[in-house]
Amino acid sequence: MPLLIWDYDGDLFCALTTETGTREGRTTHFELSEARMVPGGTPSVPASPAPGPTAVTVVVYAPEEEKPAEAYFDATRTLPFAVLQQFVALVASRLASTGS
Repeated sequence: MPLLIWDYDGDLFCALTTETGTREGRTTHFELSEARMVPGGTPSVPASPAPGPTAVTVVVYAPEEEKPAEAYFDATRTLPFAVLQQFVALVASRLASTGS
């Protein structure tokens, strides 16, 4: 479950990737959201970023399913277009490397 976090114009954004199933039943979810800082709990553990509410979800099915990838947008979330471009490039790169 890789989590990629990046800064854009002083705001943190993250892309979370999760896979469910195996082989021909595999489904991959790519989620884009603003990152939220989560307290560390103790003074010796610093706060760390975590995904906030999801703005965009891309669902990719196993090639054997012969279904196109789907994108879902949350109508209540907004984000800079440049952040969406970076997310699309990340998803496209992952799909190219897996042959999906």
